[in-house]
Order: sequence, then C-alpha cells, then structure tokens
Amino acid sequence: MKPHVLLQMSDDPDCRFAAEWLIKAAEAQAFWSEIIHNPKSARHVRLLCADGAPDLAAAALELLGELEHHLHIVSLDLYSDSSGLFGREFGLLAQLGFFVRDGQSYRMAMPDQIVFESVMRAALDVLSTVGDAGDGIDVIQPERQLSTLSLAEAEALRLKLFAMRRFIPDNRQVGQVQ
Repeated sequence: MKPHVLLQMSDDPDCRFAAEWLIKAAEAQAFWSEIIHNPKSARHVRLLCADGAPDLAAAALELLGELEHHLHIVSLDLYSDSSGLFGREFGLLAQLGFFVRDGQSYRMAMPDQIVFESVMRAALDVLSTVGDAGDGIDVIQPERQLSTLSLAEAEALRLKLFAMRRFIPDNRQVGQVQ
C-alpha cells in the first residue's frame, strides 16, 4: 500500500491566512537552512538530506497550490517522488504545526512560534521514524507518525468531505438564492 495523506484547507480560507502561513513556512525554511549549513547541527540531520535537502517553503507553496487546484481537499501520495522527499517535507511541516490532524485527514493550521529549536525538534522527530529497508539501509518512514490512508480510502474520504462542504448545515446548497 502506498501511503496517502488527505489535506484540507481551513473552512474559511482567505488570502491573509495563506500569506501569513507562507511567511511562517519561509521562516521555517530559513531556520532549516541554518541547521543544514551549520556543521554542528547538520551532522544530526544528515539522513534527512541524503537524497536531497527538504525545502519547507517550496513544499508549503506547492501544497497550497494543490489544495487550491483541488477545491480545498486533496489526497497526496507520500512517495510521489522516487526519493521520498515529499514525505519528509510533509512530515516536517506536520511536526511544525502547519497541518494538524483532523480525524483521518490533516487541516492547514497556523503554527505557533517558529524558532530554530522547533525546526530542529521537528527534524529529529521525523528522523525517529528511521527503519531498515531490508538491505541494512536506513530509510526515513514519516508515515509511522502520520495518519495515512490507501489511495482508495483517501479518495473516498476526499469525495465525502467535498460533498459535505458543498452543503450548509440545514442542507441548503451554498450560494442558493433565498
């Protein structure tokens, strides 16, 4: 089974929230760059960069675009790339509070304060998922800490959530003339 995550925008997405969210992602990326370029801290997170360094700001921008493109609810394969970089990036963003668990899905959230220590802690948390791939090779498996679904489960839940968002509580369609 290829693990998928189901992501949702907030119920009332607005450009101010998105802008502040992306600024926080840029702050996280700045601290992440500091971590991986400082020999003292880089040695602790080397495995996270084995197949390429995660880019938190680029991942956040891409995820925001995917959410917008898919009408605010999207199912994504954690291993859509051969290196598993997306899975590590999402794991870092989730650990930092950019996405919070909401049942079997994740909802965009505004993280608390982003500081060097919180980014380092998130990196170490994602690294705690390392497991043996079978050939004595260590592999980071962020899905060990995440709520994941199969493709079929993720798509079924995405459609259900999408249908629920199209109706307001009294079952009138949004936008219906009264």
